[in-house]
Amino acid sequence: MRAAFSARQLEAFRAVYVTGSVTEAGKLLHITQPTVSKLISELERLSGLTLFERQHGRLVPRPEAVSLFQQVDKMFAALEEVTRDARRLAHGQVGHLRIVAMPAFGLGLLPRAVGRFLRERTDVTVDFNILASTYVVERIGNRQADIGFATATPVDGRVKLVPFETLSGVCVLPAGHPLSARRAIRAHDLTGERFVSFGRDSAVRHQLDEVFKAGNVARRIVVEVGSSAAACALVAAGTGIAVLDPLSALDAWRAGGIVLRHFTPGVALAVDLVYPGHTAASVLATQFLDTVKGTLRDMLAAVDVACEADDGGL
Repeated sequence: MRAAFSARQLEAFRAVYVTGSVTEAGKLLHITQPTVSKLISELERLSGLTLFERQHGRLVPRPEAVSLFQQVDKMFAALEEVTRDARRLAHGQVGHLRIVAMPAFGLGLLPRAVGRFLRERTDVTVDFNILASTYVVERIGNRQADIGFATATPVDGRVKLVPFETLSGVCVLPAGHPLSARRAIRAHDLTGERFVSFGRDSAVRHQLDEVFKAGNVARRIVVEVGSSAAACALVAAGTGIAVLDPLSALDAWRAGGIVLRHFTPGVALAVDLVYPGHTAASVLATQFLDTVKGTLRDMLAAVDVACEADDGGL
């Protein structure tokens, strides 16, 4: 069995073919003329071909060399493309990113972050799904996504959890409600008020139950919902008051019909980053995370503005 050609032999052949000279090929490859000659001789011995003839001081390729060059040139063009792609991957300019997030992040924050991220990366593509936190962990654990965002995150040995952000709940009131005159709403201010609440399986519901229990505040829960969007729509319709994550509340405030106010004592929504276990985050995922952080800072600043506004919406 004949030995395979080396990349260096093919590189020397390509250089001689293009320049027509061993000397010029050596300059192109930054190697000596004898080294080029040796590489060409080895390639001819291994292939059984005579590749060049000397005519008028130049090396002229034989017909077999012309055919071989077409294949070799394609190979080096492909190699150069791989090199360019590798460099672009290293700089986060190409690739595919799979993201999964719970609704509090997925409906308001992440669409903005993804849009900002892709505007600067025309050759990057994204899969983006919104699921309950339990399913976020499942997707990451099954390696169906590269990065996830979840809260009250279940423990799973297949994933790695990293604390990302703690969001403070805000009070959402119907526009024109008497309590909207206050700059902050305290738990006892909601005594006897009609309340739109999450269901009993929600981590935020558990926290609120403890807050109102500690303050000996009796809420009048008139509706239980499964999403912040539904809660905001009900508040805007005058059904009652809610305490929600600030990002979902901000988008609803911008749509009009509600007022936002800071709520005390604080209700914290701890958000975790979820990665596949035993795997380092890709360059693309790391850069996307930086974009998410910047977008989140902007949105939380907008929440503070909304909580100081005199009416519900712009």
